[in-house]
Amino acid sequence: MLSITPNVEVQADSVHACTSRLARLVWLFSYSHCVTVQRHLQRVVISTRWLWLWQRVSVVPFERISRIIYRAQTLPSLAFWRYLSLADSGASESAFFLISIALKRESNSNDWTEVPLFTVWEELPRERDWLDKLAGAPDDEGLIGDESPRAIVEILREYLRVPISSH
Repeated sequence: MLSITPNVEVQADSVHACTSRLARLVWLFSYSHCVTVQRHLQRVVISTRWLWLWQRVSVVPFERISRIIYRAQTLPSLAFWRYLSLADSGASESAFFLISIALKRESNSNDWTEVPLFTVWEELPRERDWLDKLAGAPDDEGLIGDESPRAIVEILREYLRVPISSH
């Protein structure tokens, strides 16, 4: 299954993640999005570059971050044979996993703004099938799928020390 996942570099006091090379190639290297979590400086730096020339950099202090928002949007299956069969033709095998942070506004602590960090395209979690067993995947590891976005969210939770929610 195709996966478009940011390149993530974890160091002792920082995490740096950027748009994958495959995604940048699709955009002819005209778009890049990077997120750096700097634990020692207590901030998140979000940098986005468009059309090789324009760049926007946002610096978010840790105290403004209230939570990590993690949700998935399934993609419709375009496989022709799904529409020929009567069995569960609407099932999807992949999804966009949206990873964002919720920022508290200065004026009202109950009000917040969502800042998108990454969108990851990957397989939905599923049970292991005969092909996975044939490939040598162990049976005791649970479901397969969404490992990359879940790992990114766990790294962010460890560094930011905020809860994870779906909204």
